[in-house]
Amino acid sequence: MSLKQPVDSALAHLDAGEREAISLASELQAILLLMDERDGVTIARHRGLKVVGTLAALDLAAAHGLVDLQTMFERLHATTFRSPVRLMVSMLEQDAERKKRQEGRQ
Repeated sequence: MSLKQPVDSALAHLDAGEREAISLASELQAILLLMDERDGVTIARHRGLKVVGTLAALDLAAAHGLVDLQTMFERLHATTFRSPVRLMVSMLEQDAERKKRQEGRQ
């Protein structure tokens, strides 16, 4: 999809992908923007966009039974994606607890 308006020059210090993602999300009045880069996230939120990162999106998908969080994290490790190991371990622990609660309800 192409932008109708030129990219805002105030975004010039961001990577091209972040500039275009923020501009397009604003233009389309998107309800959610997937972005992990810290500066881009900050600017997007200041512009009123709701932003979610990759790990949060995967956690939400796992909570709905759409993906296995452990498998997704293993796949992320095979890429250039980087995140604090402690955060991922904590999320996996929470996912295991969530699964136990769900099994207890069945």
